[in-house]
Amino acid sequence: MKRKNNRGFMLMESLIVAVFVLSIFNFIYRNGVPLMGEYERRYNYDDIDSVYAANLIRNMLVSDANLPSLTQGILEGEVTYRDITDCSLWNQVELCNALKEELDIVPSTKTASADGKIYLTRYELSKLKDEVKKGNAFAGNTERGIKTYVEYLPKFTTTSVTQGYRLLIVRNIVHDNGESQKYANIEVIL
Repeated sequence: MKRKNNRGFMLMESLIVAVFVLSIFNFIYRNGVPLMGEYERRYNYDDIDSVYAANLIRNMLVSDANLPSLTQGILEGEVTYRDITDCSLWNQVELCNALKEELDIVPSTKTASADGKIYLTRYELSKLKDEVKKGNAFAGNTERGIKTYVEYLPKFTTTSVTQGYRLLIVRNIVHDNGESQKYANIEVIL
């Protein structure tokens, strides 16, 4: 009885299975990596605690007697955004300091470029987005996180809101693994 030589068939079968498995891994990689990036963005951007913190800051801003000086030049187009993190700018200095401490809008314990911040800009973000793209908004490379966050945000265009502002906050959250920054925004309609 003569035996058949099946080496060629086994080699071809192994090759087909290997190509099939590699194509499955390629599909998983191409679809999985963007999902992980989106998950990280959703984890750090506009989480419920940060939006709540932005709402508390907005309430303090609206009730502050120094509101005209805090918003000066934004709607007129003189400045694209204003850093209002310094509590000495506010009328309610003690409340501002206590609120910033409680909401983790504090300097980073690790790097000076990762400080908690409060920014005020126009409601509609197209001008700020253009300034970020040109590299004119925010201080160089030190505030890369807020630049990425502003690029992530939609433009919030609307015809009904023409005299509004947008509050952007950066929080430093300390946890077991280290420190991370969380971002949130909320409208300030007067």
